[in-house]
Amino acid sequence: MHHAQHDPNPLLSLLNIARRWSQPSPPSPLLSVPADVLFEIARHLSISDTLHLSLTSCQVHSQVLPAIYTSVELRGPVQCEATLRMLHCTPAVARHVQRLVVRPEQHPPTQRVWDVAGMVSRMVGEAARRLDALRVFEWDGEDMLPDDRMWANLRIHCPYLRHVGTTFGCFLPNPGSNRPLWILLCFKDGFYGHQLHVMSRGMVCLPPHGISTQSYTESEPVFTRLWDMLLQHCPNLETLSIAGTFPEAFNAAPLCNARWPRLRAITIGDVVFAPSEAPHDSVPELFLAFLERHPTLQSLHVLGRPNIAPLDLTGLSPDALPCLEEFSGSLDHLRALVERGQGAGANPNPNAQQNPHPSSPLSATLRRLSFPEPMQLRELTPLTISRVLMELHALTSLTVTFALQSGYDSNSVFRTIVAACPQLLHLDLTCACRPSFYLESFSRSLRNLSRLQTLALTVVKFQGEEPMHAGAARIALANPRLTHFSIAYLPAHASARPHPRALERGVFELACDVHGIPVGLLVAEWRATLWGSIGDVVGIGAGWRAGRGGWTRRWVSELRPSGHPDVPQRGWIELLVERSPAGEEARLLVFCLCLLVLAVWGVVGKGPTYGLFSDAQTV
Repeated sequence: MHHAQHDPNPLLSLLNIARRWSQPSPPSPLLSVPADVLFEIARHLSISDTLHLSLTSCQVHSQVLPAIYTSVELRGPVQCEATLRMLHCTPAVARHVQRLVVRPEQHPPTQRVWDVAGMVSRMVGEAARRLDALRVFEWDGEDMLPDDRMWANLRIHCPYLRHVGTTFGCFLPNPGSNRPLWILLCFKDGFYGHQLHVMSRGMVCLPPHGISTQSYTESEPVFTRLWDMLLQHCPNLETLSIAGTFPEAFNAAPLCNARWPRLRAITIGDVVFAPSEAPHDSVPELFLAFLERHPTLQSLHVLGRPNIAPLDLTGLSPDALPCLEEFSGSLDHLRALVERGQGAGANPNPNAQQNPHPSSPLSATLRRLSFPEPMQLRELTPLTISRVLMELHALTSLTVTFALQSGYDSNSVFRTIVAACPQLLHLDLTCACRPSFYLESFSRSLRNLSRLQTLALTVVKFQGEEPMHAGAARIALANPRLTHFSIAYLPAHASARPHPRALERGVFELACDVHGIPVGLLVAEWRATLWGSIGDVVGIGAGWRAGRGGWTRRWVSELRPSGHPDVPQRGWIELLVERSPAGEEARLLVFCLCLLVLAVWGVVGKGPTYGLFSDAQTV
């Protein structure tokens, strides 16, 4: 009877449970954030973090969707087919795409599929009906050419498309009503190796010896469309890039007659400027005249190999390129640009006394400098580099690659760069082929770059080098103005060109308090393999995850000392596995304690066997 009084009604219990489940849960504070603020937050996150943020709720997903699909890059036929079909069937997603890069072939190619380019280009043409906000499109194919209908659909359905990049072939983009502002022409090896339906290469390459120019230009109309598009239908062109992986030089003689009043940037690869009447003699004066006719140029990139298409800039007028802010090329090209106009005052001896007031036209304009080709370190290389860089007072970004020789002190070259460019904000330094310097000595030299904000360091790891995160902590403490930087380790004795694949890489972001004092380091590490570095894995703890192509880990490294009140205290186990002097002392103390315990155990346990204590009792 007593049990029946306290037994609740089962139906009433089910109704209470259903009522509790039907009540709405309290809304998340994230849902109260305005959509524009949430979109700006997503724009500053990485793509993986943005995807994780979008999975919190349907409302957040719809608000950060434009940040996810603003730039789409597709690789391989499987990814191209799946994504392009999704964009065609989902207009709500496709309308956010502003940049689309399509690489239909797989790298490395597993097999030759000759119709991959045609299939993917047709799918691009179908998806173009939904890409009404597209502004940048790049086609990076290897073997076959895209369908010409792709360009027609892009021209019709993408009214804001102004930036076009394509590998060179017979099917060129017909400008029509779209007048591109940015054109990238990339010449691939597959065009020359598999262009079976074109009997000759026409105006692209110079005819071999023994073949007449007339018979070699049978397909000149194919390339006439290219020059007609550039010279006649692109009056407002702002960026032009002619480069690629082709093994022969491209004849761009018609380019020298062009004039674009709004041209801002030009990239020249292995290009010669030879008129048809002298096909074997490149005339550099034609390109120099082209540069002098475009005073609005702000970026000049000379990427040609000296043994294929040498280019001499010594004859350039001192008044040319008055607005040049970015340059990429060899050290000889930069020296020619810096010394023009100095005449007899330019001393060719790098050991001579320098003029404290240089008169270089680039002294107040050039801000970004890149040396794409590796420089061989020789005895006078630091002095030569220092002489050129000291005249660039406005330089804030430098990218340089060195190929080290046996027994050369590369740290002295870095100190030379630091002394010549103390105002740098970004530095990208690569030292390949051999070990260069320890991260500890590098951090000490880096202190003189007090304005440095970003750093990219790629070196060959020394034997006995401290863990990467420990060296990164030294760099962060030596230069607290750094916002983020990266470190990569290359394999030893690998050639500097092409750039070898890194064995280990880390991306670091500095976290500071309200006073600007560094308190932590956000670490994202990647390793090709953990084999051979078990000691490092044990020393820095767990957290490694097997990913595509290697092992990854993300964590936070504390930069404040262990006695700081805001730093959580670590236990004995964490201290024992720590890769630091304190950890080494703790491990040594534990080892000595173990030896003491073993000695005491041996004396106490084995003493009666050998009669040690019996002799003491007899006495």
